Amino acid sequence: MAETFYSVEEANALVPKLRPLLQRIRDTQQALAEDKTVAAVREKASHNGGGLPGRHLSELTKTLERDLKQLQDWGIVLRDPSIGLIDFFHQRQGETVFLCWKLGEARVQWWHPVQTGIAGREPL
Repeated sequence: MAETFYSVEEANALVPKLRPLLQRIRDTQQALAEDKTVAAVREKASHNGGGLPGRHLSELTKTLERDLKQLQDWGIVLRDPSIGLIDFFHQRQGETVFLCWKLGEARVQWWHPVQTGIAGREPL
């Protein structure tokens, strides 16, 4: 899949859509990780097809897959779902870099070289 490049303005325009999406991804992953029925479902699924806990896990998984696909469709790279950290491909002075944003930030205001991570963030 080809990379989608964003201007700072285009990335900031997506922030209102990204906030609930990333929050849902974080919450869904947390719910899946904390769901103590996973082992029980796997055990019972082999005997009787799952039941209510299995459906709940299936719904969580489908929600997560749908939300991750949306990010992929937009060409956005999810770096750390636990903090809602994402990168947008961007051209800066003729070089491919990432615009960097995470939940809690008002707008996209950071960038970093492709080969570094959040530790290499610099203000726009």
